[in-house]
Amino acid sequence: MATYESKGIIFRNIKYGESSIICDIYTEDKGLRSFIVSGVRNAKSKTAAGIYRPLHIVQLTAYDADSGKLARIKEIHFDYVFQYINIHVVRSGMALFMLEITRNALRNDEADPDLFRFIRDSLVKLDASEQISPLFHIKFMIELSHILGFGALPNRNENTVIFDLLNGQFDIEGEVIQYRMDKEVSHHFFTLLECETEKIGELQIPKNIRMQMLDDLITYFRLHVPGFKEIMSKDVLMKIL
Repeated sequence: MATYESKGIIFRNIKYGESSIICDIYTEDKGLRSFIVSGVRNAKSKTAAGIYRPLHIVQLTAYDADSGKLARIKEIHFDYVFQYINIHVVRSGMALFMLEITRNALRNDEADPDLFRFIRDSLVKLDASEQISPLFHIKFMIELSHILGFGALPNRNENTVIFDLLNGQFDIEGEVIQYRMDKEVSHHFFTLLECETEKIGELQIPKNIRMQMLDDLITYFRLHVPGFKEIMSKDVLMKIL
């Protein structure tokens, strides 16, 4: 059977049988693929089960299989080893939230190298940066929405000061809008929308505004991604930030 090599990000794993797991890996070259890994939970396994922990960035050689079918991994090792995400509560909480958002937002299993590199680079930046802005995960959602094709239009001016979540653009304050950010949140959202990722640490946005903006952006994803599920990691994240 033919094999391929690719970088990958572990999305999830579940126990299977006495000593095996089924693992979903988002690969750079093949998109989202599912694998059965036999015996990895056995003490005598040549590969430690810990490498299959969600978020880990790996390099793998796998046997090719049609999308949607379980395949097998021939070789696997770390492509990048986290220094802080696995031990730092805030970074870990942000990373798991970002992963859950991404998993729910993917609408097909096909390869998207640009999306893969964006996710990988974001996780590496979250891990390696000396200081992490409490806006990091929110900026991630904004950039992800642009990559997936429903990014917000930066059309705010002195008249259009309310962000319309359904239409993805700023609108006049007096308009009747069913799904909207309030005026203050819209103001800070536009500031974050226009800010370069490297400079978000310079922004000072009150916690209550950040929390409301996060809720609004989850609603935004729900409106634009069919079948978008409830984000289970949000409550934990809001407690630690």
